[in-house]
Amino acid sequence: MTFVLSKMSGFSIEEKVHEFESKGFLEISNEIFLQEEENHRLLTQAQLDYYNLEDDAYGECRARSYSRYIKYVDSPDYILDNSNDYFQSKEYNYDDGGKVRQFNSINDSFLYNPLIQNMVRFDTEFAFKTNIIDTSKDLIIGLHQVRYKATKERPSFSSPIWLHKDDEPVVFLHLMNLSNTAIGGDNLIANSPREINQFISLKEPLETLVFGQKVFHAVTPLGTECSTEAFRDILLVTFSYKETK
Repeated sequence: MTFVLSKMSGFSIEEKVHEFESKGFLEISNEIFLQEEENHRLLTQAQLDYYNLEDDAYGECRARSYSRYIKYVDSPDYILDNSNDYFQSKEYNYDDGGKVRQFNSINDSFLYNPLIQNMVRFDTEFAFKTNIIDTSKDLIIGLHQVRYKATKERPSFSSPIWLHKDDEPVVFLHLMNLSNTAIGGDNLIANSPREINQFISLKEPLETLVFGQKVFHAVTPLGTECSTEAFRDILLVTFSYKETK
């Protein structure tokens, strides 16, 4: 089961790529990923996996797993890497940059969920059609499975907590789930660190944002007024170049 971009109803890949390259970010409807009834069942399976995530050792009120694929230039395959080390420079992440972070690997049940595999393939094909990704280089495709969890007394923060650009030239943010008691967790888009230009709230599962390095962006803290924990689950798919030794 694979996506064929040219056959998606009402979705022109060329127009969307042009819009993304022009603005530096893009909103994608969840309808793209939920065209088949079976995908709703697969989405429920993927959502359940977030309840098993272990706490993020590098930040409070977050749970996280990370795995990465290697896409070699001379192969159409995605090779699951044995390493799941994740590094960001201080230039791009002033909170946790400059150090290698190690997370638990993503469960096979999530990685091999056909819906998740198709989303990663969609993201890859979209990224390859831009003029941003250098397809003559070996790529790292990182999957970041993150749950932000907040109580009335303890909000949850992203890392970094304010406007920034990513190390990776292209990043996809897929909303996987959002509790109806959550407050915040909204996306800010800015042309500069002192100029917020757009406010975007992802509310429905699989609503998606794509970011390039043309804009700054941030996520507002997640909170709740209820006595029970609120959560926001996301899947980040990041594209960067394989380290050369």
